[in-house]
Amino acid sequence: MARPTIAPAPPSAPVKRTAAADSQQFYEEKDPEAGLVPLSVICLVLSLILMAVQVLATDRLFSAAPGEESPIMVPQYESVPWETRNLEDGTITSKFSTVLPELPQ
Repeated sequence: MARPTIAPAPPSAPVKRTAAADSQQFYEEKDPEAGLVPLSVICLVLSLILMAVQVLATDRLFSAAPGEESPIMVPQYESVPWETRNLEDGTITSKFSTVLPELPQ
């Protein structure tokens, strides 16, 4: 028995592509940075609001008067018997360890 001969497949024609068509498929038509400007404006506004809250919450600039309650301002400093406040630089010295009673051993 003779084997049937298989004819080789004809060579296919080369696909013609241009460089522009190849590079076009990798680029989107939209600019990927188009949404960054509105986002940066929103972040700027939020940071300014946060900065205003921080400035209003500091006791060096805005402190409430004694006896006055404010939801934003820091309450006025009220000294306790074991603390002394230095009026020159505003530091507070604590003597709490001297006020504590001796613990029995």
